[in-house]
Amino acid sequence: MEHLNHDEQHISDRSWKPMLHKDVDPEIMNVLKVLVDKLPQLPVHVHKLIKLASDTESDLHEVAKVAMSDPGMVSKILKAVNSSYYGLSKKTENLHLAITLLGFQEVRKVALQYGLTKVFGEGWIYKGYDTRDLWEHSYLVSICSETLVKSKNQKEAGRLLTLGILHDIGKYALYKLAVLMKKRGVRPFGRKALLSEVNLLEKEEALFGVNHTIVGDMLAQKWGLSERICAVLGYHHNPSFWEIDNIPPEYLKDVVIICISDFIVRHLDGKSKQLPEPAPEYFDILDLTLPLDNIITTKLLEKIEDAKDFVSNIK
Repeated sequence: MEHLNHDEQHISDRSWKPMLHKDVDPEIMNVLKVLVDKLPQLPVHVHKLIKLASDTESDLHEVAKVAMSDPGMVSKILKAVNSSYYGLSKKTENLHLAITLLGFQEVRKVALQYGLTKVFGEGWIYKGYDTRDLWEHSYLVSICSETLVKSKNQKEAGRLLTLGILHDIGKYALYKLAVLMKKRGVRPFGRKALLSEVNLLEKEEALFGVNHTIVGDMLAQKWGLSERICAVLGYHHNPSFWEIDNIPPEYLKDVVIICISDFIVRHLDGKSKQLPEPAPEYFDILDLTLPLDNIITTKLLEKIEDAKDFVSNIK
């Protein structure tokens, strides 16, 4: 596990600021809007799952009904419950039993992840920009956010599940945009030389001329997702670079939870240098006390490792 010098972290990494919506050249934004409009629509059953994930009134039968509309999703759920992770003595082909054994939360994560994979694929590498492990990262962020909040409120837990899984969809969209630009003869917006030591968003802007938070927000709006989801996708890295007043107050807590969870998961994977640590005042919002070693408890580590085992068994 990496150990960061907090004074160094907060002084050295904040000189560069990521692009915001208002910073994108209007001509480039117009082209982006056209290209984003060409991206696939969210399948109806996946849209339903996103709504069910945050609905306290929804139940296993409703999730099963949505899953049954997609044989591939049924297969993914059955693969999860029949994996060595659960160690069933006899494999089951009963979807309702599988959902009962997995539990509501796990089923929603598996189903939602599968649905999004159908839209974007498993991942890719583009000039050193690697998204092949993105689904695992998103899953771990959802687990971490639920654990940090320690909420017994099922609606909040469902909301964090959804936000954690969706927060990085802009990264997939970036690649799709690059492919579309090539097909249409549009020159890439980002043509800066890449330095070896740049953060993740800086690398995206150098390669694509825009970062994944902007594109993720645009895609979520195209899909008709809630304002809350759009805001978290668009602002989830702001706490690493900007002051609190740059984030809409009504969505501040959700943005902070996802940002800090994202940073912790990167930290545990030895990738915390990809982005600056969020400023201390953001940890205060969640009543979390720095340094990170105080926050990364044994319970959190166990949940993260358990989640990694689960993901590895359903790939």
